[in-house]
Amino acid sequence: MVTSSNAAEAAAAILWDLDVAGVAETQGAFDSIILRCYLPAARAGPSTLRRLRQRVRGLSRHGLQPGRAAVSARVVPRVRWSRAARRAVRPFHLGRLTVAPTWVRVAAGRGRIVLRIDPGMAFGSGAHPSTRLCLRALLRCLPAYRCRAAIGVGTGSGILAIAAARLGASRVWARDIDPIAVNVARENVRVNGAVRTIRLVRGRGLGPKPHRAGVIVANLIAETVAALLPAVRSRLEFGGMFVGSGIVADRLPEVLAAAKANGLSVVEVLASAEWRAVILTTTPSRQRRSTALL
Repeated sequence: MVTSSNAAEAAAAILWDLDVAGVAETQGAFDSIILRCYLPAARAGPSTLRRLRQRVRGLSRHGLQPGRAAVSARVVPRVRWSRAARRAVRPFHLGRLTVAPTWVRVAAGRGRIVLRIDPGMAFGSGAHPSTRLCLRALLRCLPAYRCRAAIGVGTGSGILAIAAARLGASRVWARDIDPIAVNVARENVRVNGAVRTIRLVRGRGLGPKPHRAGVIVANLIAETVAALLPAVRSRLEFGGMFVGSGIVADRLPEVLAAAKANGLSVVEVLASAEWRAVILTTTPSRQRRSTALL
């Protein structure tokens, strides 16, 4: 994909929506940016390219100038694809968290928590802005609320469930409707030594069990986050916190309206490029803060 430097970050976020393992960025001619990612050939057909082009050109509605937004694909040998995908996934640091794939050596410094995440075919290497917003929110929520139990909805690679466990939750229930995601998450949970803390199941929403949680996290889309809030209100402990991410900026108002309708107060709104995450609570309204993360 070729776009402008002005729209490169938002365009990369659109590529991340394809659940790719990584996005590589290089400088093109005349202030253009070239973005590359790797997809199985069956998922890179003309309809996918057409939708990508439409979404990138649609960034102009958000005040960005994506330029010509050229999108193309070519077939590369499977071995090259696998190696390139691995090279694209690099360790990164958020507060005291370090997220790294298993094939990269990372020294765990004093006070640091290393999460070993191999995304496989599931969403959640940690590089997508919506996932990073969730991690930042968990870093704020879990120390502030001494959480005994947490629930993760749409767990993907399991990164958020593992982060919750490593940050202090004594019990985590994680759910995803995709059987591939559940299998990937189980392996990541095993690698991180969290099998006794995290229970992974295939399923939708918060699940049928009556247990309450101190923290609930859902990295989905705005519509699904809003639809989840009635159940969230009934399952959060008093003073507990809900983290909802995967919300594009222009869909934030409907999520906030749904929160108000369900008696949830806004603690904070986190932002990264066009993405938003909300931290909601069951306690009476606090002064709302909005934080931009550049």
